[in-house]
Amino acid sequence: MQVLDKRKKTKNTKKSQLVLIGSFLVFIGVVCLSWNHLKYLREQVFESVRIRLIDDSFDTSDKEEVVTPNVENIESTPSGDNSSSSNVDVPKKNYNYIGYLEIPRIGLKRGFVDMNSKYNNVDYNVAIAQGSNYPDVSNGNFILMAHSGDAYISYFAYLYRLKLGNIAKVTYKGKEYKYKLVKVEEQPKTGVVAIHRDNYNTKALTLITCTKDNDTTQSIYIFELV
Repeated sequence: MQVLDKRKKTKNTKKSQLVLIGSFLVFIGVVCLSWNHLKYLREQVFESVRIRLIDDSFDTSDKEEVVTPNVENIESTPSGDNSSSSNVDVPKKNYNYIGYLEIPRIGLKRGFVDMNSKYNNVDYNVAIAQGSNYPDVSNGNFILMAHSGDAYISYFAYLYRLKLGNIAKVTYKGKEYKYKLVKVEEQPKTGVVAIHRDNYNTKALTLITCTKDNDTTQSIYIFELV
């Protein structure tokens, strides 16, 4: 009888330890999720201020140190990192936007900095691909890239919800450019993206991000000026 009691006590002790460890892991998970959400809310506040400044003043000068971003020349351009970068936590600094992208369908409204700014990088913002044309260039292609995933810097996380015909707007130098989604492609993630436009006689907007739930491909969303 005494032996059975000892076994029972040992079993209960192990069970209590497992419950304690499980509770601790749940607590850590909740803290991590809450922290990421708080960072997202903080970033949304800063974002609304930056965009409001664009609407108040159309100063396109970027006074930050000029550093070549980690984005290669287009029409072939590297894609953003996959959602594995969801834990990236790069400290933000003050900078000025020169315009912003808005996609009503998915509730997206994000600014972008000058192409030559050191903050023109997917770890900070929606990034302009080096070699891209600004929206005011005749028949040009304005190419933007951003992370997908569940981090607060995953600004293109919901592009997969877009349908052909959905609208995207770009405000640049105080003028709004309205585009319609005409094509969606997936390509293997090889370090570059080949952009295949069907119409080179109009302005285009191209958005690039990693494909949802697929670590080996990237998605390209091509819009044409309405």
